[in-house]
Formats: sequence, C-alpha cells, structure tokens
Amino acid sequence: MSRRRQPPNPVRKGWTLQRASGLGVVAALAAVVLRLFYPASPDIVRPVLLGLCALAAFCGLSILWITAVDRLRHGRRGERLVPLRAFDMAMAALLLLPALLIGPALAAEW
Repeated sequence: MSRRRQPPNPVRKGWTLQRASGLGVVAALAAVVLRLFYPASPDIVRPVLLGLCALAAFCGLSILWITAVDRLRHGRRGERLVPLRAFDMAMAALLLLPALLIGPALAAEW
C-alpha cells in the first residue's frame, strides 16, 4: 500500500521571492494610490503611507538579500537564471523607489 504524498505546506516554506514580490507590489501600489489622498487629509494618511513605504522597502531589501544569499550559496548555476536574477534586481529597485521618494519627504514633515 503506497501512501499519498502530502502537498507542501505553504506556511512552512517561509519568506520567498514570490511572497516578497507580491506583498511589495501591493504595498507600493497602495502607497502610490494613497499619495493621491495625502493633500486632503495629511494627518490621517501620513502614518499609513509611511507604513506602506516601509513595507515596500522591506520587501525590496529582502528580495536583494534572498538573491544575494542564493548567488553566494549556489554560485553560477547557468545562463538560464541570469534573466531571472536581473528581474529580481529590477523588482527590488522598483519596490525601493516609493520608500526613497515618498518616505523621506513625509518623515521630514512629521
């Protein structure tokens, strides 16, 4: 009698590039949309906007960290992964952008 193989538990997998990218994109887009409402009520929007920028920056930095650790741990694994790693770096840079553009201006006003 063979036992059925259990599907992998997604909670056990930990923090991955896919999770960091997905959450970071949602946080960055929410920050950009919420920035439109900032002039109407800055006192209410500012803490949420700073939190979203911090979350997007954390996701971008974690993508850079995961990519660097993978690169150091496995070295060059072939030319097929070069476009994927370039995409990871571009995604990380795009996620750091809202935090670098919006975050310091908002923090200075607070």
